[in-house]
Amino acid sequence: MKKSLVLTAIAATLAAPAFAQSSVTIYGRLNVSVESFKFDGASKRDWQQVDNSSRIGFAGEEDLGGGNKAIFKIEHGFDASTGTVKGERFWGRESTVGLATRYGTVKLGNLDNNEAYHATADYVSWVNHDTGTTADVLYRGPNYYGSLQNSVSYNTPDLNGFVGWVQTGEAYGGEKSKPLALAAYYDRGALHLGAGYDKHGDDKVSTVRANYDLGAFGVGGYFSHATGSYEFNTWRLVGMYTLGANEFHLNYGGTNKVTIAGLGEASKAWQATAGYNYNLSKRTKVYAFVTKVKDDDGAFTGTFNDFGVGVRHNF
Repeated sequence: MKKSLVLTAIAATLAAPAFAQSSVTIYGRLNVSVESFKFDGASKRDWQQVDNSSRIGFAGEEDLGGGNKAIFKIEHGFDASTGTVKGERFWGRESTVGLATRYGTVKLGNLDNNEAYHATADYVSWVNHDTGTTADVLYRGPNYYGSLQNSVSYNTPDLNGFVGWVQTGEAYGGEKSKPLALAAYYDRGALHLGAGYDKHGDDKVSTVRANYDLGAFGVGGYFSHATGSYEFNTWRLVGMYTLGANEFHLNYGGTNKVTIAGLGEASKAWQATAGYNYNLSKRTKVYAFVTKVKDDDGAFTGTFNDFGVGVRHNF
Protein backbone atom coordinates (compact mmCIF):
# COMPACT_ATOMS: atom_id res chain seq x y z
CA MET A 1 0.00 0.00 0.00
CA LYS A 2 2.73 2.44 1.01
CA LYS A 3 4.79 1.48 -2.04
CA SER A 4 1.80 2.20 -4.28
CA LEU A 5 1.29 5.62 -2.71
CA VAL A 6 4.97 6.49 -3.13
CA LEU A 7 4.92 5.48 -6.81
CA THR A 8 1.75 7.50 -7.35
CA ALA A 9 3.35 10.58 -5.75
CA ILE A 10 6.48 10.21 -7.90
CA ALA A 11 4.39 9.86 -11.06
CA ALA A 12 2.37 12.95 -10.18
CA THR A 13 5.56 14.93 -9.56
CA LEU A 14 7.02 13.90 -12.90
CA ALA A 15 3.79 14.57 -14.77
CA ALA A 16 3.17 18.04 -13.33
CA PRO A 17 5.71 19.88 -15.53
CA ALA A 18 4.20 18.27 -18.63
CA PHE A 19 0.81 19.76 -17.84
CA ALA A 20 2.28 23.16 -16.92
CA GLN A 21 4.80 23.56 -19.71
CA SER A 22 2.57 25.05 -22.42
CA SER A 23 -0.47 27.24 -22.79
CA VAL A 24 -2.34 25.77 -25.77
CA THR A 25 -5.06 27.43 -27.83
CA ILE A 26 -7.36 25.53 -30.18
CA TYR A 27 -8.73 27.68 -33.00
CA GLY A 28 -10.24 27.30 -36.42
CA ARG A 29 -12.62 28.42 -39.11
CA LEU A 30 -15.44 26.81 -41.07
CA ASN A 31 -16.43 28.76 -44.16
CA VAL A 32 -18.77 27.30 -46.79
CA SER A 33 -20.72 28.97 -49.59
CA VAL A 34 -23.28 27.93 -52.20
CA GLU A 35 -22.46 29.47 -55.58
CA SER A 36 -23.56 29.74 -59.18
CA PHE A 37 -20.45 29.59 -61.39
CA LYS A 38 -20.05 30.01 -65.14
CA PHE A 39 -16.90 29.95 -67.25
CA ASP A 40 -16.97 32.06 -70.42
CA GLY A 41 -18.29 29.92 -73.26
CA ALA A 42 -19.98 27.33 -71.03
CA SER A 43 -23.52 26.40 -72.03
CA LYS A 44 -24.99 26.68 -68.54
CA ARG A 45 -24.23 27.73 -64.97
CA ASP A 46 -22.87 25.25 -62.45
CA TRP A 47 -24.34 25.32 -58.94
CA GLN A 48 -21.77 24.15 -56.42
CA GLN A 49 -20.88 24.18 -52.73
CA VAL A 50 -17.47 25.72 -52.11
CA ASP A 51 -15.18 25.48 -49.10
CA ASN A 52 -13.36 28.74 -48.35
CA SER A 53 -10.15 27.67 -46.58
CA SER A 54 -11.64 25.95 -43.55
CA ARG A 55 -9.06 24.91 -40.97
CA ILE A 56 -8.30 23.82 -37.42
CA GLY A 57 -5.13 24.68 -35.53
CA PHE A 58 -3.29 24.39 -32.25
CA ALA A 59 -0.95 27.14 -31.05
CA GLY A 60 0.98 27.19 -27.81
CA GLU A 61 3.72 28.84 -25.84
CA GLU A 62 5.87 28.24 -22.77
CA ASP A 63 7.23 31.11 -20.70
CA LEU A 64 11.00 30.59 -20.38
CA GLY A 65 11.55 33.68 -18.27
CA GLY A 66 13.32 36.90 -19.11
CA GLY A 67 10.72 37.75 -21.75
CA ASN A 68 11.56 34.61 -23.76
CA LYS A 69 9.01 32.03 -24.93
CA ALA A 70 9.03 28.69 -26.70
CA ILE A 71 6.24 28.66 -29.30
CA PHE A 72 4.62 26.19 -31.68
CA LYS A 73 1.80 26.09 -34.19
CA ILE A 74 0.23 23.26 -36.18
CA GLU A 75 -2.62 23.97 -38.59
CA HIS A 76 -4.65 21.58 -40.73
CA GLY A 77 -6.64 22.62 -43.79
CA PHE A 78 -9.74 20.69 -44.79
CA ASP A 79 -12.74 20.94 -47.09
CA ALA A 80 -15.73 21.50 -44.81
CA SER A 81 -18.15 20.68 -47.64
CA THR A 82 -16.82 17.11 -47.95
CA GLY A 83 -14.75 16.55 -44.79
CA THR A 84 -11.66 15.70 -46.83
CA VAL A 85 -8.05 16.83 -46.31
CA LYS A 86 -6.86 19.77 -48.40
CA GLY A 87 -3.62 18.91 -50.20
CA GLU A 88 -1.27 16.01 -49.58
CA ARG A 89 -0.01 17.08 -46.13
CA PHE A 90 -2.22 16.82 -43.04
CA TRP A 91 -0.50 19.75 -41.31
CA GLY A 92 0.05 21.44 -44.67
CA ARG A 93 -1.06 24.92 -43.59
CA GLU A 94 1.65 25.20 -40.94
CA SER A 95 3.74 23.10 -38.58
CA THR A 96 6.40 25.21 -36.84
CA VAL A 97 8.30 25.45 -33.58
CA GLY A 98 10.38 28.39 -32.46
CA LEU A 99 11.57 30.92 -29.93
CA ALA A 100 10.18 34.40 -29.29
CA THR A 101 12.56 36.87 -27.62
CA ARG A 102 12.88 40.62 -27.22
CA TYR A 103 15.18 40.54 -30.26
CA GLY A 104 12.55 38.93 -32.49
CA THR A 105 11.02 35.56 -33.29
CA VAL A 106 12.53 32.56 -35.09
CA LYS A 107 10.38 29.70 -36.39
CA LEU A 108 11.43 26.41 -38.01
CA GLY A 109 9.27 23.99 -39.98
CA ASN A 110 6.60 24.16 -42.66
CA LEU A 111 4.91 27.42 -43.67
CA ASP A 112 1.89 27.73 -45.95
CA ASN A 113 1.64 31.20 -47.48
CA ASN A 114 4.70 33.40 -47.03
CA GLU A 115 4.75 36.79 -45.33
CA ALA A 116 5.38 38.71 -48.58
CA TYR A 117 1.84 37.71 -49.57
CA HIS A 118 0.33 38.29 -46.12
CA ALA A 119 1.78 41.80 -45.89
CA THR A 120 0.40 42.92 -49.26
CA ALA A 121 -2.25 41.09 -51.34
CA ASP A 122 -3.83 39.20 -48.43
CA TYR A 123 -3.89 42.25 -46.14
CA VAL A 124 -6.36 44.17 -48.32
CA SER A 125 -8.56 41.24 -49.39
CA TRP A 126 -11.40 41.99 -47.00
CA VAL A 127 -14.45 40.43 -48.70
CA ASN A 128 -13.84 36.83 -47.67
CA HIS A 129 -10.21 36.85 -46.47
CA ASP A 130 -8.83 36.08 -49.96
CA THR A 131 -10.47 32.65 -50.08
CA GLY A 132 -12.64 30.75 -52.53
CA THR A 133 -13.81 32.25 -55.81
CA THR A 134 -13.62 35.83 -54.49
CA ALA A 135 -9.87 35.42 -53.93
CA ASP A 136 -7.50 37.74 -55.79
CA VAL A 137 -6.50 35.73 -58.88
CA LEU A 138 -4.16 38.41 -60.31
CA TYR A 139 -1.49 38.27 -57.60
CA ARG A 140 1.23 35.78 -58.52
CA GLY A 141 4.13 35.18 -56.11
CA PRO A 142 6.46 32.25 -56.84
CA ASN A 143 6.29 31.02 -53.24
CA TYR A 144 2.68 32.09 -52.76
CA TYR A 145 1.32 28.72 -51.64
CA GLY A 146 2.85 25.66 -49.99
CA SER A 147 6.47 26.19 -51.05
CA LEU A 148 8.20 27.07 -47.77
CA GLN A 149 8.86 23.60 -46.40
CA ASN A 150 11.87 22.95 -44.14
CA SER A 151 11.80 26.70 -43.68
CA VAL A 152 13.42 29.29 -41.41
CA SER A 153 11.44 32.43 -40.56
CA TYR A 154 12.57 35.47 -38.58
CA ASN A 155 10.64 38.60 -37.71
CA THR A 156 11.78 41.63 -35.75
CA PRO A 157 9.98 42.87 -32.64
CA ASP A 158 7.64 45.83 -33.08
CA LEU A 159 9.94 48.84 -33.61
CA ASN A 160 7.67 51.87 -33.22
CA GLY A 161 5.11 50.43 -35.62
CA PHE A 162 7.57 48.65 -37.94
CA VAL A 163 7.94 44.86 -38.17
CA GLY A 164 10.25 43.17 -40.69
CA TRP A 165 10.29 39.55 -41.88
CA VAL A 166 12.72 37.28 -43.73
CA GLN A 167 11.89 33.71 -44.71
CA THR A 168 13.62 30.98 -46.69
CA GLY A 169 13.34 27.22 -47.07
CA GLU A 170 14.58 24.07 -48.71
CA ALA A 171 15.43 24.36 -52.42
CA TYR A 172 12.75 23.03 -54.78
CA GLY A 173 11.77 23.04 -58.44
CA GLY A 174 13.68 21.93 -61.52
CA GLU A 175 16.57 24.29 -60.83
CA LYS A 176 16.52 23.45 -57.11
CA SER A 177 16.56 27.09 -56.05
CA LYS A 178 16.01 28.25 -52.51
CA PRO A 179 12.90 30.39 -51.98
CA LEU A 180 13.20 33.82 -50.38
CA ALA A 181 10.46 36.05 -48.98
CA LEU A 182 10.94 39.48 -47.42
CA ALA A 183 8.16 41.56 -45.89
CA ALA A 184 7.59 44.71 -43.88
CA TYR A 185 4.66 46.21 -42.00
CA TYR A 186 4.31 49.76 -40.74
CA ASP A 187 1.30 50.88 -38.71
CA ARG A 188 0.79 54.43 -37.47
CA GLY A 189 -2.70 55.25 -36.29
CA ALA A 190 -5.13 55.04 -39.20
CA LEU A 191 -2.34 54.48 -41.75
CA HIS A 192 -1.17 50.94 -42.53
CA LEU A 193 1.65 50.22 -44.99
CA GLY A 194 3.22 47.01 -46.23
CA ALA A 195 5.79 45.69 -48.68
CA GLY A 196 6.79 42.26 -49.93
CA TYR A 197 9.50 40.67 -52.06
CA ASP A 198 9.05 37.05 -53.18
CA LYS A 199 11.77 35.21 -55.14
CA HIS A 200 12.40 31.72 -56.49
CA GLY A 201 15.00 31.25 -59.20
CA ASP A 202 14.43 33.91 -61.87
CA ASP A 203 10.84 34.55 -60.76
CA LYS A 204 10.51 37.67 -58.62
CA VAL A 205 7.53 39.67 -57.37
CA SER A 206 7.82 43.06 -55.62
CA THR A 207 4.70 44.56 -54.03
CA VAL A 208 3.76 47.64 -52.01
CA ARG A 209 0.48 48.09 -50.14
CA ALA A 210 -1.34 50.88 -48.29
CA ASN A 211 -4.66 51.23 -46.54
CA TYR A 212 -6.28 53.92 -44.46
CA ASP A 213 -9.12 53.90 -41.93
CA LEU A 214 -11.64 56.71 -42.31
CA GLY A 215 -14.06 56.00 -39.49
CA ALA A 216 -16.74 53.75 -40.97
CA PHE A 217 -14.87 53.73 -44.30
CA GLY A 218 -11.74 51.78 -45.15
CA VAL A 219 -9.77 52.17 -48.38
CA GLY A 220 -6.66 50.41 -49.60
CA GLY A 221 -4.79 48.75 -52.40
CA TYR A 222 -1.52 47.38 -53.69
CA PHE A 223 0.77 47.57 -56.73
CA SER A 224 2.87 44.57 -57.76
CA HIS A 225 5.57 43.97 -60.38
CA ALA A 226 6.43 40.42 -61.50
CA THR A 227 9.42 39.32 -63.58
CA GLY A 228 10.70 35.94 -64.74
CA SER A 229 8.47 33.32 -66.38
CA TYR A 230 5.63 35.85 -66.12
CA GLU A 231 6.27 39.59 -66.55
CA PHE A 232 3.49 42.06 -65.76
CA ASN A 233 2.21 44.69 -63.37
CA THR A 234 -0.94 44.23 -61.34
CA TRP A 235 -2.87 46.53 -59.03
CA ARG A 236 -5.90 46.29 -56.78
CA LEU A 237 -8.13 48.88 -55.09
CA VAL A 238 -10.50 48.00 -52.26
CA GLY A 239 -13.13 49.85 -50.24
CA MET A 240 -15.31 48.95 -47.28
CA TYR A 241 -18.15 50.71 -45.48
CA THR A 242 -19.32 49.48 -42.07
CA LEU A 243 -22.77 50.26 -40.65
CA GLY A 244 -23.39 48.43 -37.38
CA ALA A 245 -23.27 44.71 -38.16
CA ASN A 246 -23.31 45.39 -41.91
CA GLU A 247 -20.25 45.51 -44.17
CA PHE A 248 -20.31 46.61 -47.81
CA HIS A 249 -17.28 45.78 -49.99
CA LEU A 250 -16.05 46.75 -53.45
CA ASN A 251 -12.81 45.46 -55.02
CA TYR A 252 -11.34 46.09 -58.44
CA GLY A 253 -7.97 45.08 -59.87
CA GLY A 254 -6.23 44.74 -63.21
CA THR A 255 -3.00 44.08 -65.09
CA ASN A 256 -1.15 45.36 -68.11
CA LYS A 257 -0.30 42.93 -70.92
CA VAL A 258 1.26 39.75 -69.55
CA THR A 259 4.48 38.43 -71.14
CA ILE A 260 4.79 34.65 -70.68
CA ALA A 261 8.26 33.21 -71.32
CA GLY A 262 8.28 31.10 -74.48
CA LEU A 263 4.59 31.79 -75.25
CA GLY A 264 4.43 35.50 -76.05
CA GLU A 265 1.90 38.03 -74.73
CA ALA A 266 -1.50 37.64 -73.10
CA SER A 267 -4.10 40.39 -73.04
CA LYS A 268 -4.86 42.53 -70.00
CA ALA A 269 -6.92 40.93 -67.26
CA TRP A 270 -9.19 42.42 -64.59
CA GLN A 271 -11.27 41.28 -61.62
CA ALA A 272 -14.20 42.98 -59.89
CA THR A 273 -15.97 41.86 -56.71
CA ALA A 274 -18.87 43.24 -54.69
CA GLY A 275 -19.69 41.72 -51.33
CA TYR A 276 -21.98 42.10 -48.34
CA ASN A 277 -21.30 40.68 -44.86
CA TYR A 278 -23.70 40.61 -41.94
CA ASN A 279 -21.96 39.89 -38.64
CA LEU A 280 -24.28 37.86 -36.42
CA SER A 281 -21.59 37.96 -33.73
CA LYS A 282 -17.84 38.54 -33.43
CA ARG A 283 -17.29 34.98 -34.66
CA THR A 284 -20.12 34.29 -37.09
CA LYS A 285 -21.20 36.03 -40.28
CA VAL A 286 -23.42 35.40 -43.28
CA TYR A 287 -22.45 36.90 -46.61
CA ALA A 288 -23.30 37.34 -50.26
CA PHE A 289 -21.09 38.28 -53.20
CA VAL A 290 -20.71 38.56 -56.94
CA THR A 291 -17.35 38.41 -58.72
CA LYS A 292 -16.19 38.51 -62.32
CA VAL A 293 -12.79 37.83 -63.85
CA LYS A 294 -11.95 38.93 -67.40
CA ASP A 295 -8.96 36.86 -68.57
CA ASP A 296 -9.58 36.00 -72.21
CA ASP A 297 -6.14 34.49 -72.88
CA GLY A 298 -6.15 32.37 -69.71
CA ALA A 299 -2.96 33.79 -68.20
CA PHE A 300 -4.49 33.40 -64.72
CA THR A 301 -7.76 31.48 -64.47
CA GLY A 302 -9.73 32.25 -67.63
CA THR A 303 -12.86 34.43 -67.82
CA PHE A 304 -15.70 33.58 -65.43
CA ASN A 305 -18.47 35.08 -63.33
CA ASP A 306 -19.85 33.82 -60.05
CA PHE A 307 -22.31 34.76 -57.31
CA GLY A 308 -23.20 33.08 -54.05
CA VAL A 309 -24.07 33.17 -50.36
CA GLY A 310 -22.26 31.62 -47.42
CA VAL A 311 -21.71 31.23 -43.70
CA ARG A 312 -18.41 31.63 -41.82
CA HIS A 313 -17.76 30.73 -38.18
CA ASN A 314 -14.47 31.27 -36.34
CA PHE A 315 -13.69 29.48 -33.11
